[in-house]
Amino acid sequence: MNVYETCPVFITPRFTLRLIREEDAPGLLSVYSDKVAQPYFNADNCTSRFCYTTLREMQECVDMWVYAYRQGWFVRWTILLEDGRPVGTAEMFRRDDGDDGRGCGVLRVDVKRMYEFTDVFDEMLEVMLAPLHEHFGCGEILTKAPSFAHQRQEALRMHGFTPAGPQKGQNGLVFNDYWSHRS
Repeated sequence: MNVYETCPVFITPRFTLRLIREEDAPGLLSVYSDKVAQPYFNADNCTSRFCYTTLREMQECVDMWVYAYRQGWFVRWTILLEDGRPVGTAEMFRRDDGDDGRGCGVLRVDVKRMYEFTDVFDEMLEVMLAPLHEHFGCGEILTKAPSFAHQRQEALRMHGFTPAGPQKGQNGLVFNDYWSHRS
């Protein structure tokens, strides 16, 4: 499956993760304006810190995410509760620098602080992890879990992630707090 032609939908007992849509912006503003959640967001190598206070800022960001998907740069899913309310996003893209010759995926997950719990990440990883390796053709997936994100780290450990050490980004910038999962 080419994720840029047909984007997979992931369904868990509590959440649906589907391709982001422009109409998600109003609901996502409550996520990206949450000052308590912002330190957990992964904006490494991004042009923004994803800290928005106005609907216009959020709409511009969502428009960029939709455009990036159409260009085949990355996939950004909206994480929705059963009632359709957005509580975050997940992003995945592939870098072609994996040490196994199969490329390396990068998974970003931004959620409202009230969803930053082991069971939430366990639930999402349970349905997403194997398909992400397959859909993006990567032998390794990296994701960030800051040192203070203990519950996220616990969920990563439960799914076989291990600390990956510093990662080099664009222009030689170094980023910390990454975890690695190998298929």
